[in-house]
Amino acid sequence: MTDYLPDVATVPFPMPRPEDLPGDARAVAAAAPPALAGLASTVADPAHRTGLADMLAAVRTARADLGPVPSTLVVDDPRESRQNRHNDLAFGIERHHGDPLTLFVAAALNAHLGILEIAEERGTGLDETAWCDLIAGFDTLVRWPADPTRLPPPLPVPGCVSSGRPAPQPLDGLRRWVRGHHVFMVLAQGGTVAVNSLTAAAEADDEEAAATAAEVASRIMRACRAALQFAGDANPDQYRSEIRPTLMPPVAPPQMSGLRWRDHEALVAALTASGEAWSWLAERRPATLSDFRTALDATYESHKGVCGNFVGDQSPSLLATSRSHRPAVGVIEQFRRLRVGVLPAAPHPDRPN
Repeated sequence: MTDYLPDVATVPFPMPRPEDLPGDARAVAAAAPPALAGLASTVADPAHRTGLADMLAAVRTARADLGPVPSTLVVDDPRESRQNRHNDLAFGIERHHGDPLTLFVAAALNAHLGILEIAEERGTGLDETAWCDLIAGFDTLVRWPADPTRLPPPLPVPGCVSSGRPAPQPLDGLRRWVRGHHVFMVLAQGGTVAVNSLTAAAEADDEEAAATAAEVASRIMRACRAALQFAGDANPDQYRSEIRPTLMPPVAPPQMSGLRWRDHEALVAALTASGEAWSWLAERRPATLSDFRTALDATYESHKGVCGNFVGDQSPSLLATSRSHRPAVGVIEQFRRLRVGVLPAAPHPDRPN
């Protein structure tokens, strides 16, 4: 029932399971593949940051240099929920055994290519800030694992024209929807590693490592906001004709929702366990918590905005039962309150810590 996928994205889209990824920055450093430093250098080369065509060529080179990643398909996974399986199938995602960090980097580069191909050919509806945040997220996913003890310095981001030039083509909305979700799942995995790294650094009383992990987590969360906007870069007609049918029976099972994806659930679990670490770091560097809370809140607001633009504030969520009819925007707001609520309050700038 997903015969449309090869027309809108490169599938299958291999990814590791989130629980197989390194648990913190120290484990990332130990597991970093030898080729990662060279890939990071290729992506960061100033000569490749002057235009989208040059950036696209550089990411293609980096992915070719990484080469095929030896792996095997995960089958009969007892830790996989039925809801995750439905989501993976709907977006052409496969879970693979192999070196998890190399699989993750490959997925990040593949997702990056998917976005840049569309942006270079047809533009995006993202504003300049969101576009820069999205590219900065990719830069961080590839460069931070090469040296997780340091925060990668920011890089110039080539501008991108507005979407719709030339006029939209058939399946253009669905193409952005599918590839945007590939991006979000990779970012969710990177965010999980960053937040877990913060927690481990706080437990080790390592302020510098905790601050680095916190800023990585904030960059990734800002990119998550932009990825949701990219996925929703379609008009209401495109949503109704191209996207919505893929989310409902007979194509998709009832109540399918990305909120139940294992990558999203792993990020939520990491956030839930990180409250004390954020409090510890905020006593020393208040801005780190404020920045992350702002980025997290903006991500949920972006999700609400995309949903409201497509179906309005009162249309029922795909998660709603036949009796509850909860609006989709209301469901996302409930999750926003729960997720932001697990974090400590940001210190007031006028009060001593």
